[in-house]
Amino acid sequence: MSNQTYTPDSEPSPRKSHATKLWFPIILLAAVAVYLIISDNSLTSPKDIIVPTPPLEQQTPLETLLYTQLPQLVLDAGEDNWTLDDVHFNENKTQALLWMAEHDPETGETLAREPEIILAVWNEDANKWSLHLTSDPEFNSFFMTTDFKDDEIAERFRSGSDPKPGPGTVYGGYYLPWKGGLTKRLTWSVAHSSCTPKSYCKFAFDFADGTMFEVMAAKGGYVYHWRDTCSNGDSGCTNSITLEDRTTTPWTYQIYLHLAKNSIPQSLKTKGVYVTQGTKLAKADDTGLSTGHHLHFMVVEAETLDKCKNYCFGKAVDITFRDVEINWDAATQGGRPRLLAEASWYGGTGRTNYASGNGLSSQPWIQIFPFISR
Repeated sequence: MSNQTYTPDSEPSPRKSHATKLWFPIILLAAVAVYLIISDNSLTSPKDIIVPTPPLEQQTPLETLLYTQLPQLVLDAGEDNWTLDDVHFNENKTQALLWMAEHDPETGETLAREPEIILAVWNEDANKWSLHLTSDPEFNSFFMTTDFKDDEIAERFRSGSDPKPGPGTVYGGYYLPWKGGLTKRLTWSVAHSSCTPKSYCKFAFDFADGTMFEVMAAKGGYVYHWRDTCSNGDSGCTNSITLEDRTTTPWTYQIYLHLAKNSIPQSLKTKGVYVTQGTKLAKADDTGLSTGHHLHFMVVEAETLDKCKNYCFGKAVDITFRDVEINWDAATQGGRPRLLAEASWYGGTGRTNYASGNGLSSQPWIQIFPFISR
């Protein structure tokens, strides 16, 4: 999300000094500060739910109730490390989509990744808001009865069971999707819960470094779908590019989400154009379902690929990267990025930062005779 600031046209007129009248409130404030420090340090606990809100005069009564009740409602749901990143209300302010950002437990920094989604619905009989998390068994079916069912975000929530449960094929040959020699931070992998069924995002990855870094093709493929007309920071519109990989059986699709406006090269805005591994695809941004500049990368099979109405999506498959040495898969000669916290319950090894070995592939023959790889 992009925060707007206001700068006046001119400097305000200097005010007269009232230093002699300030001694009493200064002493009073100092006394209050000392009291808070020595009495109860829980008031500044990093576990407090942070709920940024617009000015009170700009809120409707139902909005005010939501902001007031939200911290306790989130705690009741068992979460204590979330910050409200964005709110999308329906027209009459009786339903709301809440985007909850998570913090780094060590630094307190907001993690740039896809947010946790909460659906809030006003219960008039109980005079309170009720929260529905994506982990709720009936979340998808309930979501499709709300006023948000036709929004772009609805493409994340699918009714029915997982079409391909259990382990599947492991696909290899990928490199981390940014310029070789640079390091980025992994902000989410196997703990992904920004879509339902949750298994759809299990093998997706979120990468960030605090900047709008250049995104490179993780593997060669043919341009299948693209969009980069969404304004940077537009939470209701997602820029993306998808590459079709015809070297796998079945064909697979590399999906790159949350890209910057007008950052896809014009030469790639034609369906069927071949892209070599390491080619610049775009720049990472904060478009769509995002709490900060980052890249969401996943690979899906044709069977679960959706219609790519706004951006392509499907069930992420297990992939390995040749420039990642942990969680190694001998068959594909590659590893899997994973966070330390995720490894603690999922298994394997975890860490935060990953260096890319991605560079342009030397495959001039495939650009001259692209039909050979079909």
